Amino acid sequence: MMKLLKFVITVIFISLFANAALAGNDVVARVNGKPLTAFELNEEFQDILPIMGAYHGGMSKEKIAEIREKALSNLIEKELQYQYALEKGLSVPAKDIESEFTEMQKRFGSAANFKEALKKSSITKEELKGFISKRLLTVKAKDHEVTAPATLSDSDIKEYYEKNKGTFNKPVEFRASHILIGVEPSANKEEREAGLKSAKEVLAKVKSGEDFATLAMKYSTDQATAPIGGDIGPFHKGMAEESVEKAVLALKVGEVSDVVETIYGYHIIMLTGLKPAAQLTFDEVKADIKKKLEKKKAEELYNAWMDGLRSKAKIEIVKK
Repeated sequence: MMKLLKFVITVIFISLFANAALAGNDVVARVNGKPLTAFELNEEFQDILPIMGAYHGGMSKEKIAEIREKALSNLIEKELQYQYALEKGLSVPAKDIESEFTEMQKRFGSAANFKEALKKSSITKEELKGFISKRLLTVKAKDHEVTAPATLSDSDIKEYYEKNKGTFNKPVEFRASHILIGVEPSANKEEREAGLKSAKEVLAKVKSGEDFATLAMKYSTDQATAPIGGDIGPFHKGMAEESVEKAVLALKVGEVSDVVETIYGYHIIMLTGLKPAAQLTFDEVKADIKKKLEKKKAEELYNAWMDGLRSKAKIEIVKK
C-alpha cells in the first residue's frame, strides 16, 4: 500500500510554501471544474520533499518552489486518475478507507492530538476520509491502466532473453592474494625506495618457496587482507588498479607477479583462481529482465495514459 496522507508532516510543512497562509481547504487548482485544495497539495509536497534537508534549513526558497510545482503537477495527474476511476465505475471497499483512517489516527498518540491536527489544517474527519478514498481510487485506476497491462508473461521474458542472449554474459572472474608493503602517497624518494627494497626481499622469500599466505600474514601492511593470507577475493576486469590488473592478466593460476607499484605502495600478487567468461542462464537473469522490461512498459503506458487524459481535460491553476 502506498504512503497515504502522512498527515503530521503535512501540517508541519504548510509554512514552507510560498503561499503559506493558505488554509487546508483553499483551492489551488481545478480539473474539469473539480477543486484541488491546499491540504492535498501540501500532502503531495511532503511526499516528494527531502525531509531532512528541510528540517536543517538546507533548502532554498527556489528549491521549495520547484518541489511545490512538481507536487502540483502530480496532484493534477492524480485528480485525472481519480476522475477516470469514477468514469470507469471503479470502487474501493469501505473497510480499506476505515483501515487507513485508523492507522492515521494512531500516529498522533491520542484522539485529542489528532483532533488538534485536523483543526490546524481546517479539515474535517469526513473530508479526510474523502481524501483517503480518492487516493485509493487513483491507485486502483493506475493498477487497472498501467500495472496490470505492464505485467509480462514468462514467454515474453524468455523471448527477450533469446533475442539478446549475447548481452547476458558473466565476465572472466579472477581471484588473487597480495602482499602489500605500504608506502604513503606523499612519501619522498627515499621512503619509496625503502618500500621497494622491502617488497623485493619478501618476493625473494616467495620465490624461494616460502608459503605465500604465511608471508602475507607476517609482512603485508594491508590490515584487511593480511589476517586471511592476503586474499583479496574475486574481481572482474576494470575493478582493480591498472598496474595490478595488468600484472594479474599476465599470470596463470598459482603464479606470482614481480613487484607491482601503486599509489598505496608495492604489491606482490598471486593469482589463486580464474573463472572463464560464461553465458548467464535464463533463470539467472529472469528476475532482472522482468523488472527492467515491466518498468519500461509501465512508464510508456503511464505517459500515454496521462497525455490522453490531459489533452481532454480543462485544467485551471488558481494559486501558485
